[in-house]
Amino acid sequence: MRSDGPSTRAVLRVLAVFGFVLAGLWLLWVSRGVITWLAIGAFLAVAINPLVTVLHRRLRLRRAGAILVVYLLLTAVMAGAALLFVPPLIDAGEQATQDVPVYVDRLAESSVVQDLDEEYGVLERLEAEATSALEGIAGPDTAFELASRVINGLLALVSIAVICFLLSLYGPKLRTWVLDLAEGEAHQRLERVCDRVYRVISGYVLGILLVATTGGFAAWLFLTALGVPFALLLAFWAGLASLIPLVGATVGGVPYIAVAFFQSWQAGVAAIVFLIVYQQVENNVFQPVIHRFTVQLNPLWIILAVLVGANVLGIFGALIAIPVAGIAQVLIQEWWSTRTPARRAGGPLTPIDEAAPGP
Repeated sequence: MRSDGPSTRAVLRVLAVFGFVLAGLWLLWVSRGVITWLAIGAFLAVAINPLVTVLHRRLRLRRAGAILVVYLLLTAVMAGAALLFVPPLIDAGEQATQDVPVYVDRLAESSVVQDLDEEYGVLERLEAEATSALEGIAGPDTAFELASRVINGLLALVSIAVICFLLSLYGPKLRTWVLDLAEGEAHQRLERVCDRVYRVISGYVLGILLVATTGGFAAWLFLTALGVPFALLLAFWAGLASLIPLVGATVGGVPYIAVAFFQSWQAGVAAIVFLIVYQQVENNVFQPVIHRFTVQLNPLWIILAVLVGANVLGIFGALIAIPVAGIAQVLIQEWWSTRTPARRAGGPLTPIDEAAPGP
């Protein structure tokens, strides 16, 4: 007698596939930290590849030796930057710590704060919260957590450095192996995709460095001209925060606005105006224009990608959104070119091609 329903073998096959998919997703979720390290290592390997290639070809160094030379150069640059910036930053931080009581006294003398304190007991609550926070910082549990974070951070740093080294060392062989899997037109297309993805990632690295340098330098010029104390320390933080798309200028601007208000209300208002103006210029001019020429991505897609990435993965999503969007654009363009005969024959461009700038 013939059964109208699916066979037992088919049901078991579907369940097995479903189980393998769930197991794969669970494995990805459990190892998400390692996957993040791998992504960062691959990102850095692509970023240092131009310098490694120059040392490998021009100076005829072995590739492993060229990578070690690049590591030493980067270490020397970071050490030099630390010697140049860290002592002034430490001095500024110590001075800021010493000036905290003065700032608190100024805050307590404010008529607005006094009114709030009389009605809600603001100063007493702030004192209690500060005391509780200091006791928590000095406690053994917090010290243990801090030590654990330092150890985990060092482990992550070493792991990323090793992954970057291995990917940079074996990257060309891996690329050749992947390209050899295809032949003829498919080989050319795959090679073109790899080259374009490489340009997207390396261009993004250059772009964020330009944005961060511009943000820090602009903040330093403004704070120095205004006479705000700790200008170097505050500008360093502003430049570092500028690495975060869209919200980086705001995150970096809050500290120097607070310090400016402690100096005078006029300086505080000027700092707010500077932050608003610079944030608009950075978000709508600097970042889109710089990434347009480095990542070759339309400014509209840049803003949308950053917003989506920030909503999905937070700060990490905002950081990787632009290169991911650039890689997605490359893949879509190449897929569309294979689906449209007019595109291969020199016909009209797709809407994505029209939106993206030329090389």
